[in-house]
Amino acid sequence: MLKAKKVSRAVIIGNNKLLEHTVEILHDFNCIHVEDFTEEDAFLSIGRPGKTASETSQKLIKLRSLSNFLKIKPKYLEELQNENSILAQLDTTLDELDSKVSGLLERRNFLDAEMKDLETSINEIQPISGFPLNVEMYHGYQSISVFMGYIVGEQSEIESDIRNITPDYELLVSAHNKTLIIALFTPIEHETQVSELLEKYNFSEIHVPEERGDPQKLLAGMNNRKEDILRELTELEDEIAELQSQHLDFILAADEVLSITTQKAEAPLRFATSENTFLIDCWIADEQFDTVSKSIEDEFKGSVYLSKLDMEEEEIKSSTVPVEYDNPGIVRPLQTIMDLYSRPSYKEIDPSLIIFITFPLFYGLMLGDIGYGLVLLTLGLIGRAKLRSEGLKPLATLLIYCSITTLIFGVLFAEIFGFHLFGPHSVVTELVGEHSALGKMFFNFGALPILERLGREDIPILLIITALIGVVHMNLGFLIGFRNEVVSHGVKVAILEKISWMVLQLGIAIYAIAAFGYIPPFGETVGAVVAVLGLVMLIAGEGGTAILELPSILSNTLSYTRLAAVGLSSVGIAFAVNNIADMLFKEEGILFILGGIIVLLVGHTVNTILGVIAPGLHALRLQYVEFFTKFYTGGGRKFKTFGYDRKYTEE
Repeated sequence: MLKAKKVSRAVIIGNNKLLEHTVEILHDFNCIHVEDFTEEDAFLSIGRPGKTASETSQKLIKLRSLSNFLKIKPKYLEELQNENSILAQLDTTLDELDSKVSGLLERRNFLDAEMKDLETSINEIQPISGFPLNVEMYHGYQSISVFMGYIVGEQSEIESDIRNITPDYELLVSAHNKTLIIALFTPIEHETQVSELLEKYNFSEIHVPEERGDPQKLLAGMNNRKEDILRELTELEDEIAELQSQHLDFILAADEVLSITTQKAEAPLRFATSENTFLIDCWIADEQFDTVSKSIEDEFKGSVYLSKLDMEEEEIKSSTVPVEYDNPGIVRPLQTIMDLYSRPSYKEIDPSLIIFITFPLFYGLMLGDIGYGLVLLTLGLIGRAKLRSEGLKPLATLLIYCSITTLIFGVLFAEIFGFHLFGPHSVVTELVGEHSALGKMFFNFGALPILERLGREDIPILLIITALIGVVHMNLGFLIGFRNEVVSHGVKVAILEKISWMVLQLGIAIYAIAAFGYIPPFGETVGAVVAVLGLVMLIAGEGGTAILELPSILSNTLSYTRLAAVGLSSVGIAFAVNNIADMLFKEEGILFILGGIIVLLVGHTVNTILGVIAPGLHALRLQYVEFFTKFYTGGGRKFKTFGYDRKYTEE
């Protein structure tokens, strides 16, 4: 905890004849981080993939293409499948599946193409369906020009203008989508004049398809065929869904088996090889080094060597060392929060354990309601039970942590869905009656709430408490930063760059306490001297520009008052919802009662959603912006083990 797992750099050397067996052993270990070999020279070159690499890769690509067509998603399987059984049926099932999918794909592409052509034809015929002419009558003339298209204007006005050009014409008018359409037939010698005239009416030509017959009947036929195609596509999707259901388990298991086989076969591409020897550059956690070393020794009897390398201090300080978290299971969900920001470097303090405490603490302090806490706890437990994604499951666990602190602060604030639990306005007393034993108990219980969040006198206290939490949180960051600087740059730099901020705050605090009369007046002088000392240390450590950062310490501290502000907004919304519902319940009539119930359900549902989002984002901001900036550098490389965590198969 608080530090990454200790790892050592090592090389594994052996004869090329033993490479395949070595890969099998290392892959089964699933605990070493392999460094890819890239710098070839006259003696060493990148290894060649195994004989099965190409064939297996092709099968994997083919399988994933089929999986993508069938929309296969990762799923939790109750029983693991045997790897040998999957391999035995792989080629036959893959060919059979490929044949079925190819047929379905070909059929769907044909139907999609036909549907596209139909929609184009329908769009072309629809505008002319209002005219009493067959489609073939709009083209094919040698002495007549046909103008078919949309216009903007009055029919009488257009007709009058045409008549001024020629009395020999035929004008048909219809409307489509509230726009006027004309079909104008004129002698071809007037084509240019008529075209110029129609520009005046914003003429937009309509393409008449090369069809024959009554447009209404053509349109009806096309719409019927469109419905048939939609029905065929639905049946086809049902066939795809059935195929997906039949082969889901096989595809997931086969993907895993082929991925493992491909990973092993392509592993030499990451190693250095000479004519007779291979060399694997890797990292191994110290706690597993002896186990790996002994296993290799027992397996190869000295034919393959594992040797630990001495790491240079500069290498340890740099970001080249891969980082593996070293946290207990209960803290691991917070590693997701860490990775969202950046993985710590090898020599930095890993703050996962700290945010395991502070993140749910801040969240609960903001939301602080028994009712909302129970809702979040239920959602978290459902998420833990249903979600299988490695990315989402930790978030469900984190929601459970936050719901627990929300419940704790809900008890301390004695609030349930914004209702008061104890005192004169106790919801329990109102429900059971103030003269009942239970009602009296809740009415007279005085230990809770510790703070009345909407009370005029308690709000300033809540703001001060949250600001003090900020002071403690930030100074914890400076202390961690002090440790990191000692490791990286020595004690002097660490004191000047980190402790100076704490000294400066101490001086300001002493001065303020004396100014408010809590200690003798000479405390102001002491506070001023200590503050100046802190300022001098700060300038010596970070230079004159550090003065520009002084206001940030105040803004950072005030930023923590959001812990109170977000909570006040949440309880304020709940209080307003309850009041509106209460007013409706006091009215006579079933509609008012139903209205009150709807207000309660909708209001508290919306407030719960806001309660999940707002405290989460603000608690995250306090970690990333106010806390991490005091000590955190990050940029560490993830320790990626060479191996595979099986989910669907077993050997």
